[in-house]
Amino acid sequence: MVKRREDSIRELNKRKTNEQLAAENAALREKVATLEGQLTDTQMALCDVYEALVGGEQ
Repeated sequence: MVKRREDSIRELNKRKTNEQLAAENAALREKVATLEGQLTDTQMALCDVYEALVGGEQ
């Protein structure tokens, strides 16, 4: 009985290269930075709404 290994040549060829992983990592880091900025903007907007609801600045 012939049993195929999980690390066959076909499966090894599907793995990403270090260059592909580095490019993907850079793209993900850029996206995280963008989303962090958007989250900060959203938090500031929510603070403005809360302040408006409780009577504004004192």
